[in-house]
Amino acid sequence: MIRVWLHGRDLGHDTELVDTDERGLPGAHTRASIGRVVLAELERVLPQQARRPLTAAMELAACGIDEVRLADAVARIEGRYGMRFHDQWLAGLQTCGDLVDCVAERMFDAADRLKPSESVPSSAVRGEPAAVRTSPRSPEPRGDLRPDPFPECAALEQRLADLEAAGLKNPFRLANEAVAGRTARIGGRDVISFTSFDYLGLGSHPDVVRAAKEAIDRFGCGASASRMVGGNNTLLDELDAELAAFIGTERATVFPCGYGTNASVFAHLFGSQDLILHDELAHNSILRGAAASEAATRSFRHNDHEQLDALLRDIRGRYRRVVVAIEGVYSMDGDYPDLPRFIEIKKRHDALLYVDEAHSIGTMGRRGRGICEHFDVDPADGDLWMGTISKALGSGGGYLAGSRRLVDYLGLTTPAFVFSTACSPPNAAAALEAVRVLRREPWRIERLRERSSLFLKLADDVGLDTGASGDTPVIPVILGSSQRALAASQQLLERGINARPILYPAVRESAARVRFFVTSEHSEEQIVAAVEAVAELAAVIP
Repeated sequence: MIRVWLHGRDLGHDTELVDTDERGLPGAHTRASIGRVVLAELERVLPQQARRPLTAAMELAACGIDEVRLADAVARIEGRYGMRFHDQWLAGLQTCGDLVDCVAERMFDAADRLKPSESVPSSAVRGEPAAVRTSPRSPEPRGDLRPDPFPECAALEQRLADLEAAGLKNPFRLANEAVAGRTARIGGRDVISFTSFDYLGLGSHPDVVRAAKEAIDRFGCGASASRMVGGNNTLLDELDAELAAFIGTERATVFPCGYGTNASVFAHLFGSQDLILHDELAHNSILRGAAASEAATRSFRHNDHEQLDALLRDIRGRYRRVVVAIEGVYSMDGDYPDLPRFIEIKKRHDALLYVDEAHSIGTMGRRGRGICEHFDVDPADGDLWMGTISKALGSGGGYLAGSRRLVDYLGLTTPAFVFSTACSPPNAAAALEAVRVLRREPWRIERLRERSSLFLKLADDVGLDTGASGDTPVIPVILGSSQRALAASQQLLERGINARPILYPAVRESAARVRFFVTSEHSEEQIVAAVEAVAELAAVIP
């Protein structure tokens, strides 16, 4: 037998030695292990009402595993074994055993692996296997026989038509007619809103609103230029300093947009000799920034610092610089990384650590200063702390914080900073006052924590699946299919509760959910009403 060392492609979270024969194919013992993994992933994606142990002889279609559910399972198997599935492999699969055989026969084929120097396509990092990485289906020919130049539009139109045929409405882009606290008016009626990132209620705080109005009187409504050439003002300079002091870094610089900050800085700072390692659930802005870079990119299992450690041990020496990109709070699942372990690993391997604190600044730590305060970690132990001022800070824009030398460089050269019009004066003034209010009123963080804990406890009491959420205001209720999530969200709105669905491919089909953002402004009665309503619907929606 030949022994092959597979780092991070194990059955759990540890590495393992895999038995192969002289041809490099898995031995009998390893084939059985592969079978257990593949069947477990297939069981994970079964429709909720059909959950049961599977055997190799069972037919995929008969078990309720359609193309979308198979794609869901394949995506996770790709991550487990570092494989790249091809369309032709999946075309003839009929039984669970066929998929086991496919993995066992192909897992050591170097031609079907993602090489360290490859950039992972955006569809892959979203979790879509090759079988579903296809162009939108061609629309029916137009009357003039010319091909549709935008088949993507036709594909979207078809999906919306399918929703309507199923009695469901487009769940996105609902327009708020007015917002007061955590109540919004939609379609002429008031609803309890669980869709706002305004975690601390600072967006409507009277002091914050007053500061924004005064800034309009002083500077006007817009910045009119980038900060480089005329759009800078004393409010932005003060906000830079206030954020740095609040976070605990030497320097901070405000960017016009949080998404654009991530999407721009990775491509700007890292090149062909570098490697970007990101959590598999990292935000789309990080993935887009990494994909735009000339650096190599690879993902690691969500919050799995052990796999990251093994990966760095294997490949760190191939690259000039390696950056590890994680988030302070993950906005789909409401969980967070073990920051001290990631810092320990980045130091051991001489890597950089980039933390997106979009959902952790203002929500974590006793004073809301983010994930460093939560773990009592010195921000100097990381390298770049990115965040937004459009969530807990109740305004708009993004920022980078870190060492003076690095942030000064990025604040003078990053395209999203240099070539974008600066944050508007009322936005900057609102954010500046929001940070100061947060210093004066730390009770807002405590009440946010109490309200989030109440939601989680009530959800647990009635048997709702909230996944890995804990200690954060992001709480998913996992319903197991996109159709159930859509139906639940629509019926919640009819009951006066606005919470939006998260559907495949944003999450695995089996992990489709309705997501709730809890704020310090939600009353206990509103939270009780929401949990009771979603529990009732989860029990009756097929």
